[in-house]
Amino acid sequence: MPFRSIVATPEELALIVAAFEKAWSEIDARGSFDVLKAAGQRERLGYIVAGLWSAGETIDLAKLAVLRFDETAMADALERQTVIPNKP
Repeated sequence: MPFRSIVATPEELALIVAAFEKAWSEIDARGSFDVLKAAGQRERLGYIVAGLWSAGETIDLAKLAVLRFDETAMADALERQTVIPNKP
């Protein structure tokens, strides 16, 4: 989990974890991905939250994390679609 490498006060770490859990709760409620992929998606979200916090984003961290999660999921899907050629 990416939170192990964060240098923060216990209060800051609690806010980061709370933002992660809030964001994950919103993403998970959609039920838009396979349950078997949940661990990987949680880890991806963790890196997103850690990156946003490290960049100085502290206000609406959960909301920003969900937006970034969605953006990167769409970009990944588009990239896979253009890389894999269609079979005739």
